[in-house]
Amino acid sequence: MKDNTLAVLLVEDNPEVASLMCAMLKKAKSVRFDVTTADTLESGLNLLRTQDFDGILLDLTLPDSNGLETVRSVHAQAANIPIIVLTGVDDEHIATNAVREGAQDYIVKGSADINGLIRSVLYAIERKHAEEELRRARDELELRVIERTEELQRINEFLAKEVEERKETENQLRIANSRLKETQAQLIQAAKMEVVGGLASGVAHEVKNPLAIILQGVEYLERKTDKDDKSVATTIGFIRNAVERADNIVRGLMDFSSISQLNMENQQIVPIIEKALMLLKHQFDKQHIKLVKKFADNLPELLIDRNKIEQVFLNLLMNAADAMEQGGILTVSIYRQTREQANSERKNEVLIVQIIDQGTGISDKVKDSIFDPFFTTKRTKGGTGLGLPIVRNILETHKAVIEIKNNPDRGAQVLIRFAL
Repeated sequence: MKDNTLAVLLVEDNPEVASLMCAMLKKAKSVRFDVTTADTLESGLNLLRTQDFDGILLDLTLPDSNGLETVRSVHAQAANIPIIVLTGVDDEHIATNAVREGAQDYIVKGSADINGLIRSVLYAIERKHAEEELRRARDELELRVIERTEELQRINEFLAKEVEERKETENQLRIANSRLKETQAQLIQAAKMEVVGGLASGVAHEVKNPLAIILQGVEYLERKTDKDDKSVATTIGFIRNAVERADNIVRGLMDFSSISQLNMENQQIVPIIEKALMLLKHQFDKQHIKLVKKFADNLPELLIDRNKIEQVFLNLLMNAADAMEQGGILTVSIYRQTREQANSERKNEVLIVQIIDQGTGISDKVKDSIFDPFFTTKRTKGGTGLGLPIVRNILETHKAVIEIKNNPDRGAQVLIRFAL
């Protein structure tokens, strides 16, 4: 609408009806109608393509179109312009269907007066404007809903990501805390081992000489006493056994306190293990222990003290054999493994020695004490409780890590990791 003027397109093929309606519309007082006429559907559609109109008066019966198809064609071309259908008396049913197809209203030709026609046109335009406002409001609301939904979705995704990141952070903190506790325990153990090592060295030196004197005395008594007196011979034998046991403990203490004296050379690990296995072959055969070896090819050399590492393997293999009094399978594996470093993208390689037995395993009561000096479950068999502490000390001086744990099904396993 411009300057209170409404542009109306009248599509009517009857010149008399068209002239009458134009005359009626021009008599409107409240508003001025600027009427453009067309006598076919095609000419009307062409006008709709090139001009702007506020309303359309549409005859349902045209030379090139008839009935509801006429309404559909016009509505498809100008969906936002109100359509008032012009119909005859006999076509009111079609006219009501036309309203369902998108027309705003209908007028029966010959029955409408000036005021009715003007009112119908104005009301149709107002209703269409209201519908358009509602449609725009609905579209805007739907757009806002979509935008808000997308925003909420982004927020939810952000929150979900934040929750995952927080969980990951908490997990990393738990891992870091666990590692810190392990490090603290290792530091405490290292400090304890240092103290025990110092004490062991002093005690061993102080005890070694008296034991040597006692042993000499035992040997003197064996030469001087009556060999036919069985009670004396038995007593001297008890004394000798006790002295030899004490001497073994002293030697263990000496080994425990002198780990730092190493002769480091580049060595292949397989020959060292093979020698230890060969030395224990008789015991394995005696206890019906089947040996399984799984050695990877092209293993690298390690910078190690051959004698000390051989001592490590002998100790661990004898422990495994002692745990399999009823026989079983003893598996020794050697292989390389790539490991990711904690809190770093770098990776490092380790050489792993794995010893798996089918023995009795480690009870929960003693698993935290197996590396403590003088702790042993083989006291009645002559165990001193220094084997595993010495093993761990040797491996720590080689920057290697040892782990001993139970197998899920049967027995125990030892894992030694040498850094490459």
